[in-house]
Parts: sequence; structure tokens; C-alpha cells
Amino acid sequence: MIVLLLAGCAQPALRGTGDLGLIIERAAGRVKLIETTGRRELASIEGLGDLAHASVVYSRDGRYAYVFGRDGGLTKVDLLRASVERRVIQAGNSIGGAISQDGRLIAVANYEPGGVRIFDAATLEPLADIPSAYGDGTRRAKVVGITDASGSRFVFSLFEAGEIWIVDASAPRAPRVEKIRDIGKQPYDGFVTPNGRYYIAGLFGEDGLALVDLWNPEAGARRILDGYGRGAEPMPVYKMPHLRGWAVAGGLAVLPAIGRNEVLLLDTVTWREAGRIAVHGQPVFAIAQPGGRRVWVNF
Repeated sequence: MIVLLLAGCAQPALRGTGDLGLIIERAAGRVKLIETTGRRELASIEGLGDLAHASVVYSRDGRYAYVFGRDGGLTKVDLLRASVERRVIQAGNSIGGAISQDGRLIAVANYEPGGVRIFDAATLEPLADIPSAYGDGTRRAKVVGITDASGSRFVFSLFEAGEIWIVDASAPRAPRVEKIRDIGKQPYDGFVTPNGRYYIAGLFGEDGLALVDLWNPEAGARRILDGYGRGAEPMPVYKMPHLRGWAVAGGLAVLPAIGRNEVLLLDTVTWREAGRIAVHGQPVFAIAQPGGRRVWVNF
């Protein structure tokens, strides 16, 4: 009995993962593990490479975080052990990624070489490589705005090609790709609405956005907020907005306007402009308070 008790004392304390998260320390190439109940730092985890444009997704059970680095690194972090479990360099320059809704697959969006690579979430074994070839097939576009959708699907945009691709990874070693062309000039980011139905890509090359109904992708892309900056001289853009930070609250999407010191309000039923709010600079992120009463904007 004494031996059993001593062995039990040596075990780490049991805890859940619902209040754990990571903070990216981009300059140091590491992450801080925090818990949000007591608002404490628990550990610092090293060896994650170039985190200049890092993003994170979490496993369904909240135990693992997948960190996408600018150097093409994909790192699986164990939050309970506060350690790197696996790490692969899968490309030369990547911009983010997504996890499938069933938690089995990780998809990484790459600038160089352009395309998307799909991995097993448990082992980080590569399963598929989808080059972002367009036009005559000799060029590859930068992949941006990648997100997960229902049914083991991933959706993303091709910057130079002006296209949105929907990948069905139900058979992950042989994914099917549906391509929606001529959506507008230079889509630079995108997101899926909270109900999972619509994918929206912002356009850098022209004023407007492209909307795809994921319940009916055969209908193609619909232009919304077309020409929202018409009649005004655009300002120089010093920092590209990030659409993953768009806030959807109370039936409105609050999104950054490119080259303008304002955020746009978009009705999520009609997809028409519902108003504008002037801010003190060009907005980059818009984040909603969980209850939806307030939206924070930085610039």
C-alpha cells in the first residue's frame, strides 16, 4: 500500500485543457503556455522556428496545439506536457493552416512552393500535396485564407490566380478539388461564417469581396460590397488586414476596409452594407467580445 501511494504522488496533477492556450513570442521563436482561469503563465516552450506570421489551431479535445510557422514549420505541441511532440519542415514559406472538423487532418497553406499539404493530425505523416497551379499550369499561386468546412473539407484562396478552391479530403490520400474561378483580383484572406455556410474572401486588387455558398458551391462566387471605396482616393496600405479577425456579432460582420480609416458593417442576411464606422487608422484586426456587444479594432 505504501508503494502504491508513493507512486501516486509522483504523477502529475490531473487537469482539464479547456482553459489552456498559447501566446506566440514571434521574435524568440517560442510560445508561452497559459491558463486563463488564474491568468498565469505555466511554461515557455522553445524550438518552434520562425514565428513571424504564426497561427495556431487546437485539437478537438484541447490537448494539442498545431503551430504554423513562416519558415514552413508545422509543430505539434502537447499542452499538458508543455513540450513539442512533433515538428516537420513541410515547405519553404507558409502562411497558416486549419484542422478538419473531425480532428483527423491538418492542412497547411503555403506561399513557397504554392499549394496545400495535408497531414495526419496524430503523426504528422504527409497524406496529400495539392499544388496551386493555375493558368497554363506552369505557375503556382500563393495560398491564403485557408479554413475548415463541414465534411472534411478545406477552403482557401489563390492570390495571383483570383480563385477559391474547395478540397474534399474525405479520402485524404486522394482529395477532390473544386475550383471557383474569376472571383476578383488578388484575394488576400478569407473566413467561414460561424454557421459554416459561407466562405468570404477579401480582395486586395479591387474594392469588394467574394462570397461562396458552401451549401451550393456550383453557383460560383457572388460579389458583395462591390466598389465600397468608390469616389475616394485610397491611402497607401502599410499592413494587410487579417480577415480571420473579422467579427460576426448580432447579425453583422465588422470588417476592415482596405486603404481607408474605417470598418465596414455587413448585414449577414442580405450581404449588403449596413454602415461604416470611422477609426483612427487603417484597421488590421476586428475581434468581437464573446457576447457580441462590443468589437475591438486595432490598426
